Amino acid sequence: MSNSIENTLVLCDLDNLLLNAEGSLPQLHRDVLQLFASRGGKLTIYSQRSPKVVRSLLGGVRLSAPALVCGGVLAYNFAEGTGTALCSFAGMEESVLRVLPGVPGVGIALQMKNGSTRVLRMSESLEAHLRQEWTTFVLSNAADVRGEDVLRILFYQDNKQVPLTALLEKALGEATVTLRAERMGPDVLALLPGSVSGSAMVQAICSPAGYSAEQLTVLADCTQMAELVHLAGNSVVPADAPAELRLAARQTTLTDHDAGAAAELLYGMVRSAETSA
Repeated sequence: MSNSIENTLVLCDLDNLLLNAEGSLPQLHRDVLQLFASRGGKLTIYSQRSPKVVRSLLGGVRLSAPALVCGGVLAYNFAEGTGTALCSFAGMEESVLRVLPGVPGVGIALQMKNGSTRVLRMSESLEAHLRQEWTTFVLSNAADVRGEDVLRILFYQDNKQVPLTALLEKALGEATVTLRAERMGPDVLALLPGSVSGSAMVQAICSPAGYSAEQLTVLADCTQMAELVHLAGNSVVPADAPAELRLAARQTTLTDHDAGAAAELLYGMVRSAETSA
């Protein structure tokens, strides 16, 4: 099997490896991505952000396969403007969506199958995240939302001491058995209808583009991508990646996540392609 640049699909962590501290794509990374594509490189991305935000961040950068957005629960094809949901809250309107706890200082946002964001309850931290990530949203009522259209429920806490997990367990009762809570940051908790396997994610991005898992290189810097790191034919993490990722990955870059780890890998692939040409 050839491991040339043309026969490799790179899945890159957008949020942690391509964006700067201000949440935008710096010109250096934009130039490297354009160089990578001009030499036949194939790229797609993984992001916690919605498709609309990802598209605005990437600008003219074209992807070669569906992107994994909304934390990997939506495989979105930007060329066609369509997405494939890898999970949903179908049938959970009464058991989950209608009984979400209304806690002062806790905002609630829904990431939808069509790529939009709906806000059920605003908080200061939610407003700050929406502004920082340039996310447009629609104020909604849970009674007007269909579970099959909801991918994730995000809770944003103004007060990090609020026992949110315990409050959710009390409000949702037996429904919590099938749900999965994932802490994305000190003030953000994601609630999913269940686990989405890494195999399903790999299939969703590789098959439409004609690649196998062995032809996939994962460049990761978040533990949510750990299973993808294990499943890919090749995996690379920055020098300062979490220990879990460094132990699982096949390669570690010389540079840290904010010092050009993504550029190091992509430019290295371009150099290798030029040397072997």
